[in-house]
Amino acid sequence: MTNLDEMDDLFGSDLNNKMDFLNDKKTVNSDGVYRIDLTKAKDKKKGYRSVIRLLPNLTREGKVGQAAIEKIAHYVDIKNQKEISGWFDSSKNFNEKCPLTDLYYNMVNSKNAILQEKAKCLKYTKKYYSYCLVIEDEQQPELVGKIMIFQYGKTIKDKIAQEKNGEITGMPCNVFDLSQGKDFVILVKEISTGDESYPDYKNSMFKPDVTSLSLYFPDKGVFKNVPTVDGKVDPKVQSQVKDFLLKRDHELEEFLPKRLTEEQQMKVNQISAYLTGKSSSDGFSKSSPTSDDFELDGIVTSGSVVTKDEDDFFSDF
Repeated sequence: MTNLDEMDDLFGSDLNNKMDFLNDKKTVNSDGVYRIDLTKAKDKKKGYRSVIRLLPNLTREGKVGQAAIEKIAHYVDIKNQKEISGWFDSSKNFNEKCPLTDLYYNMVNSKNAILQEKAKCLKYTKKYYSYCLVIEDEQQPELVGKIMIFQYGKTIKDKIAQEKNGEITGMPCNVFDLSQGKDFVILVKEISTGDESYPDYKNSMFKPDVTSLSLYFPDKGVFKNVPTVDGKVDPKVQSQVKDFLLKRDHELEEFLPKRLTEEQQMKVNQISAYLTGKSSSDGFSKSSPTSDDFELDGIVTSGSVVTKDEDDFFSDF
């Protein structure tokens, strides 16, 4: 038998409340990534400021994994071909040749100015992913106290390495250490180069003082540093610390590189066909790109090789 309330919903005005799909709302941080939203910076000159603590990778099985996941990816940005644009994890993550990397180098090293210009549609990025605890964030206060995924590039990776090697203070520090780590102050400003704007993290820094991890107590809205004994987390609170580290909505493993799907491999062929002008009767190439694809109008790729630090291949974004 149909419930009368349900009938009222079906034939009444409550149907107006079932149109959420029309609301153009994007769920921020729904994937667990801690994003710096520069549009929320209260003072554009000062930029975005927050404080986080990088955390070790404690797995659900109770083991300690690598502190960061490294992932190489390409972003294909072809303005009038949105259906083949987007993110593609690089095969280089698996120590294999990457067709998009080869495509880029062949185009940029060619003597053809058109190919060199089209190569700009192929972006390259190497990113790192670590757990972090959001300690301060006036721009997004709802994130304070949450354990999230921090995505960063070479600039911040180098700052972590400098701390580990003692280059800043003269004292080596593993910033992921629970008893003798450091909080990280994020300072981000938007800078422009030509027609492009991107966030600049170079002024971000680790605090000079070594501290233990601070746990968040949501009922009181405060952080408290865990006690230590002989430079280690006090055994009496170690269980509590482990429980705290597992209070997260997403896992680092979600961001591991993935092999290209069959659909993505087809798109890579289509990207090559579109950018090089080599297409089959249906408009797209059926095979993987080769050096022959760059022999346009009798002009062959040059023997020169681009030798850039791949982390600096393109600006961090």
